[in-house]
Amino acid sequence: MAKRKITVTVDDDLVDAVQALGAGSLSAAVNAALAAEVERRARAAALGRLLAGWDAAHGPVPDDVAAHASAAFDDADAVADPDAVAERPRRTRRRGAA
Repeated sequence: MAKRKITVTVDDDLVDAVQALGAGSLSAAVNAALAAEVERRARAAALGRLLAGWDAAHGPVPDDVAAHASAAFDDADAVADPDAVAERPRRTRRRGAA
């Protein structure tokens, strides 16, 4: 794949951290991070199109269902970030609540 030389400005502490963690090439680390960001944005755009299509076909998601889904995603994020579990108060759900 063709490469293009550009100038970017990054935080000193990020450069120091990636080098301390053994990045062989700062350019390769920046390229990998940019590739991950492009993928993340493409997936978010695809999800947005999917949800817009569902809204068009079935109407908007009710507020209570959206709140429940948001709480479920928060819980999933907490599993991915163990520190967040200790920092965030636990939600309680009513028995039988969806």
